[in-house]
Amino acid sequence: MSGTDWLATAGLVATLGAPQTPDSQRYAGDFDKPPAETWMVALPGPPFPAAIHTELGAPLIHGDYIFVGQAGTDGLHVLARDSGAPLRTIGSGAPVQAPPIVVDNLLVSTDLSGTTTVWELGEGLHVKKRWERSSGAPVLSAAAISKGLVLVAGVDNVVTAVDLQSGELVWRHAQRLDPGRSAELELYGAPTPVVHGDLIIAGFADGTVTALAHDTGDIVWQRRVGEGQYPDILGAPLIVGDDIVVAGYSEPLVGMHAPSRNVRWRLDVGGAGAPLAGGGDGARPNGSLGGDGANAFIYHGGEDGILRCVDARTGALVWEWDSETASALTEPVATDAGVLIGAAAGSVYLVDAATGQRSWSWEPGFHVSGVTVPPAVGGRQAVAVTNAGNIVSFVVPKEAPPWGQDDGVFSRLGQRTGPARD
Repeated sequence: MSGTDWLATAGLVATLGAPQTPDSQRYAGDFDKPPAETWMVALPGPPFPAAIHTELGAPLIHGDYIFVGQAGTDGLHVLARDSGAPLRTIGSGAPVQAPPIVVDNLLVSTDLSGTTTVWELGEGLHVKKRWERSSGAPVLSAAAISKGLVLVAGVDNVVTAVDLQSGELVWRHAQRLDPGRSAELELYGAPTPVVHGDLIIAGFADGTVTALAHDTGDIVWQRRVGEGQYPDILGAPLIVGDDIVVAGYSEPLVGMHAPSRNVRWRLDVGGAGAPLAGGGDGARPNGSLGGDGANAFIYHGGEDGILRCVDARTGALVWEWDSETASALTEPVATDAGVLIGAAAGSVYLVDAATGQRSWSWEPGFHVSGVTVPPAVGGRQAVAVTNAGNIVSFVVPKEAPPWGQDDGVFSRLGQRTGPARD
């Protein structure tokens, strides 16, 4: 397993049809070796009014810009990709604590008021609101777009499908939770719905995975997966051929045959992030595997701080890497250099996909309060948000340019372009 054979790029790799503009050209190329920090700045707006907090707004790289939310301020911030400088804030009625997505010329964001907003992207920083609609409960995961529908999951265990063009409600599914669930408090979150053919696969707080009819929202089947004190499904299910790989927060991680709902394999580990598929001759960019998947692997960041690589067919453990933070890991992000991942009580790490050896880690030299959301990757650049309220850029350097020339990246390696928060 070498080169890009293992790679099945996750949905958070975010150029999504971005035009080739100066910064997107500057960072063109592959994230194929350890990067260097190029800048770190505080997120726009005042510091969050608490000594300890969590930033849940994963960033999106699109063209020349970075779109990112912040826990302490309303709206979606737009930053310059080359420096992190704030350019504007796209207004909303609440903080954006979920990654936005871009499809064609449409920007879709969700916020803590439960409002989903669709914006039309114009030239430069021009945006025009197409519609907004509230589901009534906070949304902490990205929307999904499928066949003209915007699919949104709220923390109230409700999934809605809204027409992408008009904003009209098409269907609404309110999950009836298992009354036998533990009386412990539910965890605050819900995963992005996943499209699988004519089905929508959704996860809920009682550990149930439910398949809904794409066009009507009717229940097709359900299966209880999550167990333990916190059975909540927080990471989006992963489709691997005819299987669904999904984890409860406490436990377990399972590979489930979708047509029969039989569990093929399980590991008694849990986590908050979606698994990542890689390997096999038919690796596809949507995170699924084609072909026979003979050499397919699943990469899963555990709530115990351990990244595991398992065989997608059998669940056999191939290797594990311990972050030594004993804290929940983010969703793994696929790069040509390996698996990029963050830790809630640690930093950002790059782990070799074949061996499970750490090949790089970010050593900022001061407390970052952890990284709770996965980095975004675009070309040779990755950006990550820390719980201290900072956003940091890492770039894989090019080969040294000819004497007297500068590609605009080497001159900024290691520079800080603004104040950062401790």
